[in-house]
Amino acid sequence: MKSYNVGILGNCCTHGAGICGMLNQRSDTNVVAAYEKNPRRAEELQGVLGRKLSSSYQEVMDTPNLDFVAVTCDPCDKADMVEQAAMRRLHILLNKPLCDSLENAHRIFAAVKTNDVCFVYDIPMVRLIPAFAKLINQIDASLYGKIMGYHHLFTMNFPMDFDLKTTWPERLDPPEKSGGGEMTNMGCYAIDYVVSLFGKPVNIMAKWRKTWDVYQADNVENFGQIILDYDNFYAFLDVGKQQLKKEHLHSNLMTINFEHKTITIDANAKVVIINHLIQDYEEFIQDIAVVGSVEQLIDAIEHSKYPSSNIENAVAATEILMAAYQSIVEKQPVTLPLSSGKNPLVS
Repeated sequence: MKSYNVGILGNCCTHGAGICGMLNQRSDTNVVAAYEKNPRRAEELQGVLGRKLSSSYQEVMDTPNLDFVAVTCDPCDKADMVEQAAMRRLHILLNKPLCDSLENAHRIFAAVKTNDVCFVYDIPMVRLIPAFAKLINQIDASLYGKIMGYHHLFTMNFPMDFDLKTTWPERLDPPEKSGGGEMTNMGCYAIDYVVSLFGKPVNIMAKWRKTWDVYQADNVENFGQIILDYDNFYAFLDVGKQQLKKEHLHSNLMTINFEHKTITIDANAKVVIINHLIQDYEEFIQDIAVVGSVEQLIDAIEHSKYPSSNIENAVAATEILMAAYQSIVEKQPVTLPLSSGKNPLVS
């Protein structure tokens, strides 16, 4: 079995450290170099790596015998990282969000395609959950007929006294650095999944909320709503971070209403309801084999198998996100395709 040498490019929101730890637990991957420019996040990454970090992103990419890089830096730097890695013919595992604007998404697409490198968009929290992975297969196979309506509530929920500013200060960064608030950070999961089900909509309308005090102080949204018009039905997304009182789980709740069947999945509560009757959750997921992001990348490298978490889906999802922000700024629906690649939140 080949062991792939991996470089870690960044540790935004601890994602680089998390991926570094995961890769070092595998027998087929070996993290050989890593770098992060933020001192606090660099210390975290070095602690997981277990040795001194490289002196720059470029030094990581120039490490001899490197096979692929995990791009886990700030969203504003991701297009640069992908272009530099692709020119070195390094394959790419890019952790969500894709980047900070549609024009940078197009840069990433061009770098991947021009240099013919393998690319996987690492965005696991919906598409790689077995119940939702099964749903993709069922809809692809047209098992349930016409879609009547779609709703997805995807939020991370926290106690009222949770210190978000200390834990994840990046969540309060301006859009020039982050791309946007929680509609970018959390919303990208729900958008990625709806694109994987239905493709791009005709137009989009969105609203946001800045109700959590630390977000409000920095003028960043902690919650958003996105309506996607698929011509003959609407898809409705509720996304972000919330404060909830008393005991709770995170929200990953989806309802799809088909012409002759209604399916509700609450992944974190492990509940499946079909036609309003509770099903056996473990029985529902027993026949689905989920292929993880790293496995998709290795399959692409070794067998030329095109990943389901691919660059086309990621760019389409980024266009939807930017259209949502444009709708908020302009206070009106926005039709796709967008005429500009700029981030509407950046002057």
